[in-house]
Amino acid sequence: MSFERWKDTAIIIPARNEAQRIGDCLTALAPQCNDRVRVILVVNNTDDDTAKIAKAAAGRLGLDLTVLDLTFPPGMGVGAARRRGCAVALEQMPHLRQILTTDADCRVSPDWVALSIQHLQRFDALCGRVTLNPEEAACLAQQDPMLEAHEMAYRRLVLTLYARHAPNCADLQGSHGEAPGASLGFTRDAYEAVGGFAPIPCGEDREIIRALRAAGRRVQHADDVWVEASCRLVGRAAGGMADTLRNRLSGAGYFADDCLPDAARLIDQSRRGALGCWPAQVSQDRRIPVEDLPTHIAMLRAFLDMPARDEAATTLPQAAPNRGARKNFPARRAKASEPLAAGLVELS
Repeated sequence: MSFERWKDTAIIIPARNEAQRIGDCLTALAPQCNDRVRVILVVNNTDDDTAKIAKAAAGRLGLDLTVLDLTFPPGMGVGAARRRGCAVALEQMPHLRQILTTDADCRVSPDWVALSIQHLQRFDALCGRVTLNPEEAACLAQQDPMLEAHEMAYRRLVLTLYARHAPNCADLQGSHGEAPGASLGFTRDAYEAVGGFAPIPCGEDREIIRALRAAGRRVQHADDVWVEASCRLVGRAAGGMADTLRNRLSGAGYFADDCLPDAARLIDQSRRGALGCWPAQVSQDRRIPVEDLPTHIAMLRAFLDMPARDEAATTLPQAAPNRGARKNFPARRAKASEPLAAGLVELS
């Protein structure tokens, strides 16, 4: 029997100029990857030693790693990289059952692989959470906590509205609602059913989850599956997490997340039964300035018949012990512990 017949899980990681971080990424993954798991690293548009460092790390760690070294034309980026990695897995792994994906600047939690596969026994798609590397999160100390608190409060209200009124979204109630490419999983059938990742520069993660919900597939937003991301302010994809962090530290007004439509539009769509599936997608010209969020919060609370409260007081985080240090990423498998929730940044 061919060794390939045992391979049923692929982990896809896009990487662009990640020489400084790919070693930590693979070191966190390796103890969790048994002989059923293959990691496919899609190095793209890169001029550093990412591929060389990854291959050396895989040899040292005993990790089954396939490295694709590609150059995409302008207008293609992380979406194309994820799509290509998944295509290779589908082509080369005849018994593929589940596809997971993370990012090269992330460290997965110690039970990330096992818990992801466990969730995919009951759901078609899995959305984990993204936390911030506590060793780097000090750079976010200057962001305005009040503005971020309002955005988180509004996000919870929007999720409640979608859970009540949008098709195939009831599971969103009380969930984190994120859909980050840094922590996604799919059954093979579900991934193929919606045509896979769109080859777009940014937003391919939310797009595929939106498509799966629209197709009636079961999506789980799990709290026990998480990755720890870098806090860098110069990213690899326009519109990605680094841009979000930089905007929030700029001291100028910024817009709320582009998955948060304005309250009047949401209320109108809800009344007409015209809400699409989560995550929402707001065009640049319709995004909400964060300083305007209290008005939208009040409107949505009234529509949802939820009692008013001091949003900032109930949303600002309490101090938490630093449990996200490197000791949570041991050389061997261990029980995952919750990382420090560094900052108030929505990362999906």
